[in-house]
Amino acid sequence: MKSLNIYIGKIIAEIMANKKITKAELARRLNVRPQSVDYMLSRKSIDTDTLYKVSQALDYDFAQFYTLENKQTNSDTAEEYSKFVKARLIVEVELDNDDLRKLNLNNKLLKILEIKK
Repeated sequence: MKSLNIYIGKIIAEIMANKKITKAELARRLNVRPQSVDYMLSRKSIDTDTLYKVSQALDYDFAQFYTLENKQTNSDTAEEYSKFVKARLIVEVELDNDDLRKLNLNNKLLKILEIKK
């Protein structure tokens, strides 16, 4: 398996610089000591919980550096989400002739079946 050549500490430091956020400010947002931020910024990798918290604190999605392919899609959009939620629903209901007449389902079902033909 190919090893990732991502130094997340350096990337976080770059985003902090772009957003003009100091180590002290990030430490305050993460509720940690400034030394912990120094240590994190020197790391090649960090655990996912920390990465998530840093993403929230800096309002930046660091997970994008770990995508599997360039052609992956973002399923957060309504269009992409709808591709996953479409499903066929089959309902089995037992009704006697009396129930069918009361609900007028015979005609409704025949109309539906005619439309599909």
